[in-house]
Amino acid sequence: MHSATARGPAALSRSRRRPARATGWMAGLLLAAWAAAAMGAPPVKAREPARPAPRAAEPPALHVWHCWASPGEHQRSEVLARHLARHGLHWTIEEPVCGNGNSALSVFTQRFQHRLPRPAAVMTAGEGAPPLAAKGLLLPLDAVAREQEWEEVVPHALQEWARFRGHWIAAPLSVHSTNLLWFNKPLLDRLGGTVPDTWDELLALLARAQEAGIVPVGIGADAWEYSFWFESVAAGAGGAEFYRRFFLEHDRRAYDEAVVMRIFARMAQLRPYLRANAASRDWSSASGLVEQGKALLQMQGSWLNGELRQRGMEAGQDYLCPRFPDTQGMVLYIGDQIGFVRGAQVDPAAQRAFMRMAMDPDFQREMGIASGAAPARVDVPDTGADACGRQAIRDLRSANMRRTVLASFSALSPRSVQQHINDIVMQHLQGRIDDARATQRLKDLFLGTGPVGPER
Repeated sequence: MHSATARGPAALSRSRRRPARATGWMAGLLLAAWAAAAMGAPPVKAREPARPAPRAAEPPALHVWHCWASPGEHQRSEVLARHLARHGLHWTIEEPVCGNGNSALSVFTQRFQHRLPRPAAVMTAGEGAPPLAAKGLLLPLDAVAREQEWEEVVPHALQEWARFRGHWIAAPLSVHSTNLLWFNKPLLDRLGGTVPDTWDELLALLARAQEAGIVPVGIGADAWEYSFWFESVAAGAGGAEFYRRFFLEHDRRAYDEAVVMRIFARMAQLRPYLRANAASRDWSSASGLVEQGKALLQMQGSWLNGELRQRGMEAGQDYLCPRFPDTQGMVLYIGDQIGFVRGAQVDPAAQRAFMRMAMDPDFQREMGIASGAAPARVDVPDTGADACGRQAIRDLRSANMRRTVLASFSALSPRSVQQHINDIVMQHLQGRIDDARATQRLKDLFLGTGPVGPER
């Protein structure tokens, strides 16, 4: 009797000469079963068709209100979405609910009043968080703050705007500085290549630019841009202590008429260069003049770094970002914050994860790179930052140690006070009031209102 193994090849040879009744996968299955039997192995069982794997559950969806409207600001949305995904959370980038100069605080307040679905968080700038907390809209963050030691790593000046009645009510996200000049470097090189350190050097440079047929200053038509110039002139002319005591604390004992007169005298010297000659131009269009080599410089906050980089320019090579003359060592700032909303329709665990992520050093570092700001933690490394970003981090650390991180009074004063500042500055620049009248009006304004700072 032939063995099974001897029989196999002959049987297989004969099977090739017969028409096969089984085709496709069935034929393969019969052949495998025959081979297994020939080798003494148990027959192969038919496998059931594979079932699709169950779909993973979608991560919790979040909603965030923000005002990131410009192309450079859109990068912040991308960073936020990417880091939320790393923490198992999901945010589809949403359209900004405000922008183009609209007050985030007023827009958010209106949306809450209209009882729109509450977001998990709101991105606020400057003065936004404490008033929302006063209305009971923000969750306390004390537990997360203790766990992550916010008090040790957040600059002292920023903590004032992130607390309300002794409780943390917002996570500081970034620090935008306003006392910065942004130079088109090739134009500056053409004029001698030296960044002005003093007021007189700045005036001489602006005059040379004008004589060379270069627009000295790129500026838009919005009043707040001129108020940024005013507060940097004020900080340079009066120094950090005067700036703090008079412009922020509204201390009567600090008032010095000679200093305020000097501030307005300097503003008068800028009249030939700060011409609001483009009624339809906004700050971003003015940045285009610097980018295209049509204007020497622009006074703007550190968010301009993100905008210029978005336009393909490189810090240190295409543009420079020195401190405004005579304000070296000071950081006049507007801070970005994240407030977490009470009563939001969101999984509590997801919201807690978001809270912890807000102060994560890597998230803060990437957000700073995207926005042009310094991170709101003084211990974040400058890895990946460009020349202006590294300078922003160094300046913030140094100013924090000297207590010269100072609020931008033109941006962080109450809205009614901001409007009066804008009116005084614009009327003076237009020559409608002289230095003495402007000085008196500013004195009446600042000594007749409460200090700059959140409600206690």
